[in-house]
Amino acid sequence: MPNWEEWSFFEEEVVADVSGVDGAAEIRKEDAQPARVRLLPRLLELQLHGCPKLRDLPQQLGKGTTCLKELTLIGLNSLKAVEDRPVLSEVLVIEDCEGLERICNLPQLSELCVHGCPNLSHAEGLGSFQQLGLGEDMQEVSSRWVSGLHKQHQRLHGEDLDVYTLCTS
Repeated sequence: MPNWEEWSFFEEEVVADVSGVDGAAEIRKEDAQPARVRLLPRLLELQLHGCPKLRDLPQQLGKGTTCLKELTLIGLNSLKAVEDRPVLSEVLVIEDCEGLERICNLPQLSELCVHGCPNLSHAEGLGSFQQLGLGEDMQEVSSRWVSGLHKQHQRLHGEDLDVYTLCTS
């Protein structure tokens, strides 16, 4: 989906007030209100691959997909941040997202795997965080934010963060 730029996660249905006069139904448009339809409520794993123009993930991702365990993002070059998603997923894999700058405020995230993200300069607010996998290409870039994750993990869990190198070929 090389031209996908925006993602609206919910469909809208119009719910109208129906009232009857002498048995006849009347729909008043001024009383119609949009209702949100939850999509993908039992989704366990989601992979977005090859969407270089997609700028953002919908805010509802995670809220409407509370069963989501693993999210994989590959080649989303216009994506600047993955942040402020209280129940996004447990595992987040990010590959070759050249524009990505921030990963923040994902309290349910337990494992993060990152490679091919040369502009990632900020990662914090990962409360349940246990493991960090970094591609060999991320060693220098990650030096800016890994120490903060180590400190956060030590403070919250009293143990060292498990950091490993991803084998990329």
